[in-house]
Amino acid sequence: MNKRWATPGLFVLLVWLFYVASKGAYKGFFSADDLDNLAWTRHAGLTGFFTGLISPQFFASNFRPVGHFYFWALGHLAGLDFRPYIAVLHGLHLINLGLLWALLDRLMFSWAARAIGVIFFAFHMAVFDAYWKPMYVFDVLCALFSLLSVILWIDKRRWLSFLCFWLAYKSKELAVAVPLILAAYEYFLGSFSIRALAVHLAGGALFAAQALFSQGGRGGDYGLRLTPVTLWQTIDYYASEVLLVRHAGFGLALLPVWIRDRRLWWGLLAGALWLGPMLLVPGRLFGAYLYLPLAGLAVAMAALTERIGWKWIAVPLAVWLGFNYAEMRNKRRATLAEAEESTAYVFSLADLAKNGKDIDTVLIDSAPAAMRRWGVEGALRYTFDRDDLEIIYLEDVDHKEPRSDANLAMLSWDAPIRRLHSLRRTAAAGDAAYLEMTRLTPVWQLTKGWYQREGGNYRWTAPKSYARVRRPAGANEFQVTVNVGPDYIRAVKSVTLTVRVNGAEIGSRTYMQNGWLTEKFTMPPGPEGNVDVEFSVDPPFRPINGDPRTLGIPIAAFGFR
Repeated sequence: MNKRWATPGLFVLLVWLFYVASKGAYKGFFSADDLDNLAWTRHAGLTGFFTGLISPQFFASNFRPVGHFYFWALGHLAGLDFRPYIAVLHGLHLINLGLLWALLDRLMFSWAARAIGVIFFAFHMAVFDAYWKPMYVFDVLCALFSLLSVILWIDKRRWLSFLCFWLAYKSKELAVAVPLILAAYEYFLGSFSIRALAVHLAGGALFAAQALFSQGGRGGDYGLRLTPVTLWQTIDYYASEVLLVRHAGFGLALLPVWIRDRRLWWGLLAGALWLGPMLLVPGRLFGAYLYLPLAGLAVAMAALTERIGWKWIAVPLAVWLGFNYAEMRNKRRATLAEAEESTAYVFSLADLAKNGKDIDTVLIDSAPAAMRRWGVEGALRYTFDRDDLEIIYLEDVDHKEPRSDANLAMLSWDAPIRRLHSLRRTAAAGDAAYLEMTRLTPVWQLTKGWYQREGGNYRWTAPKSYARVRRPAGANEFQVTVNVGPDYIRAVKSVTLTVRVNGAEIGSRTYMQNGWLTEKFTMPPGPEGNVDVEFSVDPPFRPINGDPRTLGIPIAAFGFR
């Protein structure tokens, strides 16, 4: 091929291959983090983004103005149409390929070495999610501005380099390593000068100090923790992800011994420094966080190519790319399955919101597991578009009881058929006298100590659980149906259920055999109206299959017949 057309031809080929590999992403849907970001940025003002952008403050809330602006802008332009979000994400990735090419060119690599470095970066399935999920736009934008900062530094345009470093940090905190990477470049490949690096190093030190004071020792997923155990955990995870083979990444540490090329040393060090902050966050282990560090490894790959020759790299690289494609197919299948479920759930919420503008309280009985709580809440806030929407989870042991005057909707997700069941309760509606554990159980009457429905028609209770039912006029018999399973009774031997109504014990029953068992308790005469019911179970049941819950007994139905 004519050299004049070699580079454009390579990029046309890369764009086509990337589209073929990632076109399935356009059939995807928003993740839990995406929905949360869409919900809160929907009503954010531009002033807040601008203030956050120019402020040197570290935001403990993980506010990243550049990345979050992506959700604000596309949220207003595209709403819940997922395709534009992916199109922009892919466009940013392709820009990063061009920037990486420009960086390799400035490092004086041959055309073949540059091509192999870019190909290595373009299709790496460890960062599959960065190509398929908008939530990783923070990593992609951070890479874009970090690469720009390095390129501009090499071009001696220091203030523009600092500006891009600032924008990279405002995309994601991994960019805090950029000043050290520039210092390493000067040490290995340039003329080291603290004075020239002073502004960058001061900015990096300011950001790093704030993060350490704010997040150091903090609990939760984003807390910074540095112990031998956590450090080994994070290093081993990313060393296994970086080449898609268990522990294979540790072999990269041997390359400087074999290859005496300062560009390779710098590339490996850049990758390690960009990954460095994530090594302190054992609660957030995701392969997509390798997106920016892979740019440093692409430099090392280019240096390796020049050392041993592109012909010796091409065949192993082709095999490795085939392995990437196989890995992509596996991940694609799981991602699209989750997307189908999330799509059905969110658009069902949108229909409910459209027809239930008076709803002010939502009681979550069950929801798609992949959406997580923050995703469910983000979807509810986005579709209902009201700040005063109260969201209650039935499964929370200490959940708040819905207000008696609330216009409430109960939501129950049927995963096998991907259908959202909803049951409305207006402020004027009364309570039911008898509850059966179906999809349309008025779960707002299950006030405390109940878990999600299982097996189609029963629910586990906590050792103590509470409910509310309406006692009809003249009713003097309370009925309870339990589902005592063989494994359960084998574990506890015998279990006693005690029932109290309005604080007074009406009876108990000891179960020593399995089956669907119904017990009837006779009650003294009483007035019509709502009554509070308490179920006490002794002994509690602690499953041995990894379930962390302490359980009571599976109840299928109860109340006044």
